[in-house]
Amino acid sequence: MEPITLETKDKKYFLTIDQESINRETLLQIIDNVRIEQLARKVNFDKLLMEFGDETKSNWWKENKERLLNRTK
Repeated sequence: MEPITLETKDKKYFLTIDQESINRETLLQIIDNVRIEQLARKVNFDKLLMEFGDETKSNWWKENKERLLNRTK
């Protein structure tokens, strides 16, 4: 079984994550980021603010990618 799987059904996503592949705190942080992203789209922030958010996420992943990937090995 893959550590992370994504399925779709009835216009919904079902994400399954093996508990050994990511710790709870990191998963909760990712969920919060998705919620914030969804709220930002509802509010319709201007393009400059959205670009800033994308840049911030990109920088975070650059800084944390190795640390997160090394946990799964």
